[in-house]
Amino acid sequence: MEKITIIGSGGSGKSTLAKKLGEKLGIKVYYLNKIWWKNEKEHISEDEFLKIQENIIRNEDSFIFDGYYPKTLDIRLDASDTIIYLDFPPVSNLKRSVKRSLTEKNDEDDPSLDRTEKLNKEYISWLLNFDKNERSKILDKLNKLKLEKRIVIIDNDNKKDLFLESIG
Repeated sequence: MEKITIIGSGGSGKSTLAKKLGEKLGIKVYYLNKIWWKNEKEHISEDEFLKIQENIIRNEDSFIFDGYYPKTLDIRLDASDTIIYLDFPPVSNLKRSVKRSLTEKNDEDDPSLDRTEKLNKEYISWLLNFDKNERSKILDKLNKLKLEKRIVIIDNDNKKDLFLESIG
């Protein structure tokens, strides 16, 4: 487990898991939200975003990618030996997002920085409809990769804790 991609809906705990996993394994974490966003309203181009990820994949012996970003997902899945999908219910993800927005300071050192998560109507709608709009696409991709990659699907906090404990 040296090349890892962690995916899931907003609020599923990707960044927290990525940070803990990176610390346990001694692997650098690349938080895609921090790469994508220049500031609260502007992001880099899709071409630049893709090139940055390709550069990491080409030049790093190990990595952890934290983030879904479906337009560039396939390059990360292809390059990874392990894919972790946090498949929590939308209501749980919404609760985590609300808690994070109310209790955590979203500063430059915050690995979960996602400048779009301002609990606006669009974000809440995307979050609550993630399962309907994205889940089957993710599961189809993972099903096609299950014979060649390590696929870990975590759907509750107990499984997430057990997974972390199982890592040397």
